[in-house]
Amino acid sequence: MKSNLSKKEIESGKNIIKLLLKKNPKLLPHQLKDLIPDYQKFFPHPDKYGLWSSIKTKNKKFNQKYDKILLLLSGVTAGGKDAIHQEMEKLAPSLFLKTVTGTSRPPREGEIHTKDYYFFENQKIFRQSIENNEFLEYIKRGNEFYGLPKKSLDDAIHHPNPIVYSQIEMSGWSKVVKYISHITETKIFTLKIFVMPDMSFSQYKEWLIQKRSNEDIDSRLNKTGWEIKKAAKKADFIITNRIRENSQTLTYTAQTIINQVTKLLNSSDFPQFPSPFNINKDLTNIEDILNFHDSIK
Repeated sequence: MKSNLSKKEIESGKNIIKLLLKKNPKLLPHQLKDLIPDYQKFFPHPDKYGLWSSIKTKNKKFNQKYDKILLLLSGVTAGGKDAIHQEMEKLAPSLFLKTVTGTSRPPREGEIHTKDYYFFENQKIFRQSIENNEFLEYIKRGNEFYGLPKKSLDDAIHHPNPIVYSQIEMSGWSKVVKYISHITETKIFTLKIFVMPDMSFSQYKEWLIQKRSNEDIDSRLNKTGWEIKKAAKKADFIITNRIRENSQTLTYTAQTIINQVTKLLNSSDFPQFPSPFNINKDLTNIEDILNFHDSIK
């Protein structure tokens, strides 16, 4: 994978990875804050499974209602972003519209242009589109290019679904926010969520090696280090993804995100999912909240 980060950003990612390998914290804000102080502004909620809010979510922007939400969901590689999105789509199919990625690779059997991907005929045409400033973000994986065309976001914003979902790299978040402000007068709120698995860093590294055995792991880790560092400043919410077999953890995580997002919509047509918890006491200590969430099967 060719990184779209600068040399300086890659170096900062390497430094974070060295610290994570040495200290081996769990990928949870309260354990990361000793290495990355900005994580100290995140805190979990007893009634919001896996969700950590930042202090800034208390500002007036989060107390308003919006016509449309642009949900930017990012996270560490193999941390469960795709599974969470698929579960949200299953739970609320009329709520989300996903932006369509562009690629220089040929379509596979059954894939449809503009639905599965925007298929570019070859790398030369893809590169020309980059030079023409038609992409908000792009990256090269192996021999092929992938990226988010501006047209894809334009089409999604003007579609009736109230939530536009984009799994864009965090390095492209600021470009998307800036672009949105110039293409529509619709009252849109951009919500940024970063996903990390409920693992220690050493466990995550082994997990990544298993899931991405055919890729450059060092390059992936450097990018991950930069993302973990920047998420503490850029994300509105952190999601702890409890990857468990034969449990409802994925459903609870997806429901929590849906509940959080729909609270910001003008429309009241989308009901809130009931909490899986029976809370009969006040929980304020972080470890008590996490243990309480871990007890839910």
